[in-house]
Amino acid sequence: MSLYIMTLAEAKSILGITDTVDDATLTIWLSGLQGRFDQHCRRAFLYGENVTEYFDGGVTELLARRYPIDSVSSIIVDQDQAWSADEALDSADYVLNAVRGRVYYGTGKLPWPSGVQNIRMIYDGGFVKSDGTAATNVEDAELEALRRCFMLQANYEWRNRKILGISQVSQQGATVHQGAQVPLALKQMTLLPEVESGLQPFVRMI
Repeated sequence: MSLYIMTLAEAKSILGITDTVDDATLTIWLSGLQGRFDQHCRRAFLYGENVTEYFDGGVTELLARRYPIDSVSSIIVDQDQAWSADEALDSADYVLNAVRGRVYYGTGKLPWPSGVQNIRMIYDGGFVKSDGTAATNVEDAELEALRRCFMLQANYEWRNRKILGISQVSQQGATVHQGAQVPLALKQMTLLPEVESGLQPFVRMI
C-alpha cells in the first residue's frame, strides 16, 4: 500500500501521533483518502511508467488518466485489437498536450478513428512520484498545494473519526439528527469546502 502525497511519518507528525499503535489503520485511512482525491479530480496523481490505457475512437482527444505526460512510448489504432508494433503511429501523426494529458489525432482538427476500445496508448506520466517528489512538468508549489489539501482533510477526518458517518449523536442528553443545524464535525460529508476549493485547479475538466 503506497502513500505518496504524504508519507506516514509526515502525517503522524502533523496529527501529533508519536507511537506506532495506529500505523496500520492510519495507512489504510490515508491510502483511501488518496483514492478519493483521484476520484474527485477525475485523474490518477501517482506517476507511472509504461502505463497502458485503452480508448474508444470517434473523439477529438484522448484523455490520459496520469498527467502531465512525460513521454509516449506508442499509440496504436487497431479495430481488431491485435496491437502490432508495426502499426504504431509516428509522433508526427498526433499532437500531444503533455501538461494537460490530452492527445489529438493528426493536426488536431479531426476525430480519432471510430471504434470501441480500438486505441491503445502506452506512456509515462503523473503528478507526484512514489517517493513524494514532483513529477516532470510539475512545480513544487503545485505539489505543496495538493499536499496542503491532503493534510487538511486527513487532519479533520482523523480528529473526528469516531463521529463521522453517523446519522445521529447524543450531546448532553439531546439527540441530534442528521440534517439538523449541527456543527460541521457532526455532519456527513465528503471533502471539506476549503479542500474542495483547493483541489479545483487539479480537477480534470472534461
